[in-house]
Amino acid sequence: METAADPAIVEEISRIFRRHRLPLETGQAEAFAVYLALLERWNASINLTSIRDRTMAIQRHFAEPAMAMQLLGGAGPVILCAGSGAGFPGLPLKILDPERECLLVEANGKKATFMREVAEALELEDVKILEGRFEEMLASGELEAESVHVLTARAWTGWAGLLGLGASLMVPGGRAVIFVGDETLRALRRHLTDVGEPPVDPEWAPAVHAGWTIRRIINLPHLDKGYAVSLELPQE
Repeated sequence: METAADPAIVEEISRIFRRHRLPLETGQAEAFAVYLALLERWNASINLTSIRDRTMAIQRHFAEPAMAMQLLGGAGPVILCAGSGAGFPGLPLKILDPERECLLVEANGKKATFMREVAEALELEDVKILEGRFEEMLASGELEAESVHVLTARAWTGWAGLLGLGASLMVPGGRAVIFVGDETLRALRRHLTDVGEPPVDPEWAPAVHAGWTIRRIINLPHLDKGYAVSLELPQE
């Protein structure tokens, strides 16, 4: 890493990971500490994230992706993070599993610039940051079809649309790992559990027709009605 990690931040990150019984190597804790220091510095002048409390930032930005790592078992290496914002959850997943390739798509130029600075400071390899709207980049062919193993997102409006559009980028048996609240979880269960049933809401039709099904749901214990959900496409 080009930037030294603050030992106090490293210890706080390690403490929170221990509280949740999440594995964390020293190098990963140091990488997260550098990431958080950059986030706090940028956030002082640019609104990268509304979360200002350090403990909550560690919980939401780093511990949550760590909790979701169990949902990636058996999935291929290429992750696409749509609407990445300040890099969540894509960059933390990359830090936790350096062998993965990470493609981050973000429409806000300042946030994309921030992610580039983080990737450079942490010397992350196989990370590509694309500046633009996910839907427009998909329509223009800038995103390669059938090349993505894992689609992920956290702050997204219109999950049905993301799953419907994103399916065209996925390999057979591709997976989605998304972070949602209670209302979205109810919608996922309603539309994607009963395969073959017509969707209640027409906007879910593309996701249903793509064949997305719920694979696994985990509770995020630090949140009230917060979940990480794994979805899967058919193998053929």
